[in-house]
Amino acid sequence: MTDANRADDLLKLTELCPPPADPGPSHSERGVRTPRLIPESHYDLVRTYGTGCFDDFLWIFAMGADNANLDIESSTGVMQSILRAKGAPDLREVLARYGVKPQDMIQWGSTDNGDSLLWIPAGEPENWPTIVIQAGQLAFVISPRSSTGVVLDILTGELNIGFFPDDFPSDHPEFSTNPYV
Repeated sequence: MTDANRADDLLKLTELCPPPADPGPSHSERGVRTPRLIPESHYDLVRTYGTGCFDDFLWIFAMGADNANLDIESSTGVMQSILRAKGAPDLREVLARYGVKPQDMIQWGSTDNGDSLLWIPAGEPENWPTIVIQAGQLAFVISPRSSTGVVLDILTGELNIGFFPDDFPSDHPEFSTNPYV
């Protein structure tokens, strides 16, 4: 992904869903206990919006978030444990094509229904695809887009996730920074 594409996606997203006036601390600039490579486009998303929720449903995580439920490291550790314990042959087969195991994925978001948004860390971070995994059922959808592109595509209807509720997204999506913290 080029810097121009990354900026274009973020601009389109902010036009569709204005970011908060104060997104909170820039978690990406904090010291993090276990550094992990994260796509720069996700840092841009978090610097613009902060951690929180699109349309009271789609949650965005950050490195070093104050809320452990919204912290990439904490959430990824939990998700990796869950995925290690699951057979999920279809998921494993698809990930094997990327040279990745389920426990290698990095969680950057979730939904109120418990669905997970994860990067498939294959290749350069800016080119990591996203996989959206349905809670419990392990059905999934893969998008080649960045986290910002995935959010934009979901909110515009360009990316249809069949297991998301019919009333999401709304016609006028809003973002809430840590609405329940």
